[in-house]
Amino acid sequence: MIQVEKLSKRFNNFTALDGISLHIKQGESFALLGPNGAGKTTLVGILSTLLKPSSGRVLIDSVDIAEEPEEAKRRIGVVSHNPYLYDELTAKENLEFFAELYDSEPDINSLLAQVNLDHRARDMVGTFSRGMKQRLSIARAILHDPSILILDEPTSGLDITSRKAFYSLIKNLKSRGKTILLTTHYLDEARLLCDRGVVLNRGKVVRDIDLQASEALELEDIFEGLG
Repeated sequence: MIQVEKLSKRFNNFTALDGISLHIKQGESFALLGPNGAGKTTLVGILSTLLKPSSGRVLIDSVDIAEEPEEAKRRIGVVSHNPYLYDELTAKENLEFFAELYDSEPDINSLLAQVNLDHRARDMVGTFSRGMKQRLSIARAILHDPSILILDEPTSGLDITSRKAFYSLIKNLKSRGKTILLTTHYLDEARLLCDRGVVLNRGKVVRDIDLQASEALELEDIFEGLG
């Protein structure tokens, strides 16, 4: 579903990604792990078509993002640590606005029900808690029914209760066959939501991880050796 081949990204004299390759299967949940500055955000920016790679190739559901960026965008939904919603609009108005951008006609009431916000459909988003905004951002990300969901540190700053509600929503999407790519600093989060992943450091893949196997217990030690 996601194919990254010898991908590099340079900013002047700084190399953010250094020839990385990875493959993510359909319906798989995959974690990008690593310290700050490892290249996770740069990779997500390229996969989201927000950044252009310096070299290498990326296929999103068999679509080359360099050749067909608009088509690639239709295959992905993105949730970041910033909800990117309009506080002065209601929850329903926010989804209606983004649906028009995608030229999509989703069942917005159903989407709001999926993220447990149907009872707040007509309330201004500016009155929402951070956890509620993140749930609404999931609805925004899936309103065009993408096959891939990219989660870039989505629970940063959330309290325990909001985080658990967020996890429940992601598990539900995973059970429906969505392919999920997660960047996180929380190892327990990666184990809970993902099947496998890679550890990045200084723009390179330094280790493949089976997050459901016993080696996942060694991740803390791996992180200690990175910098």
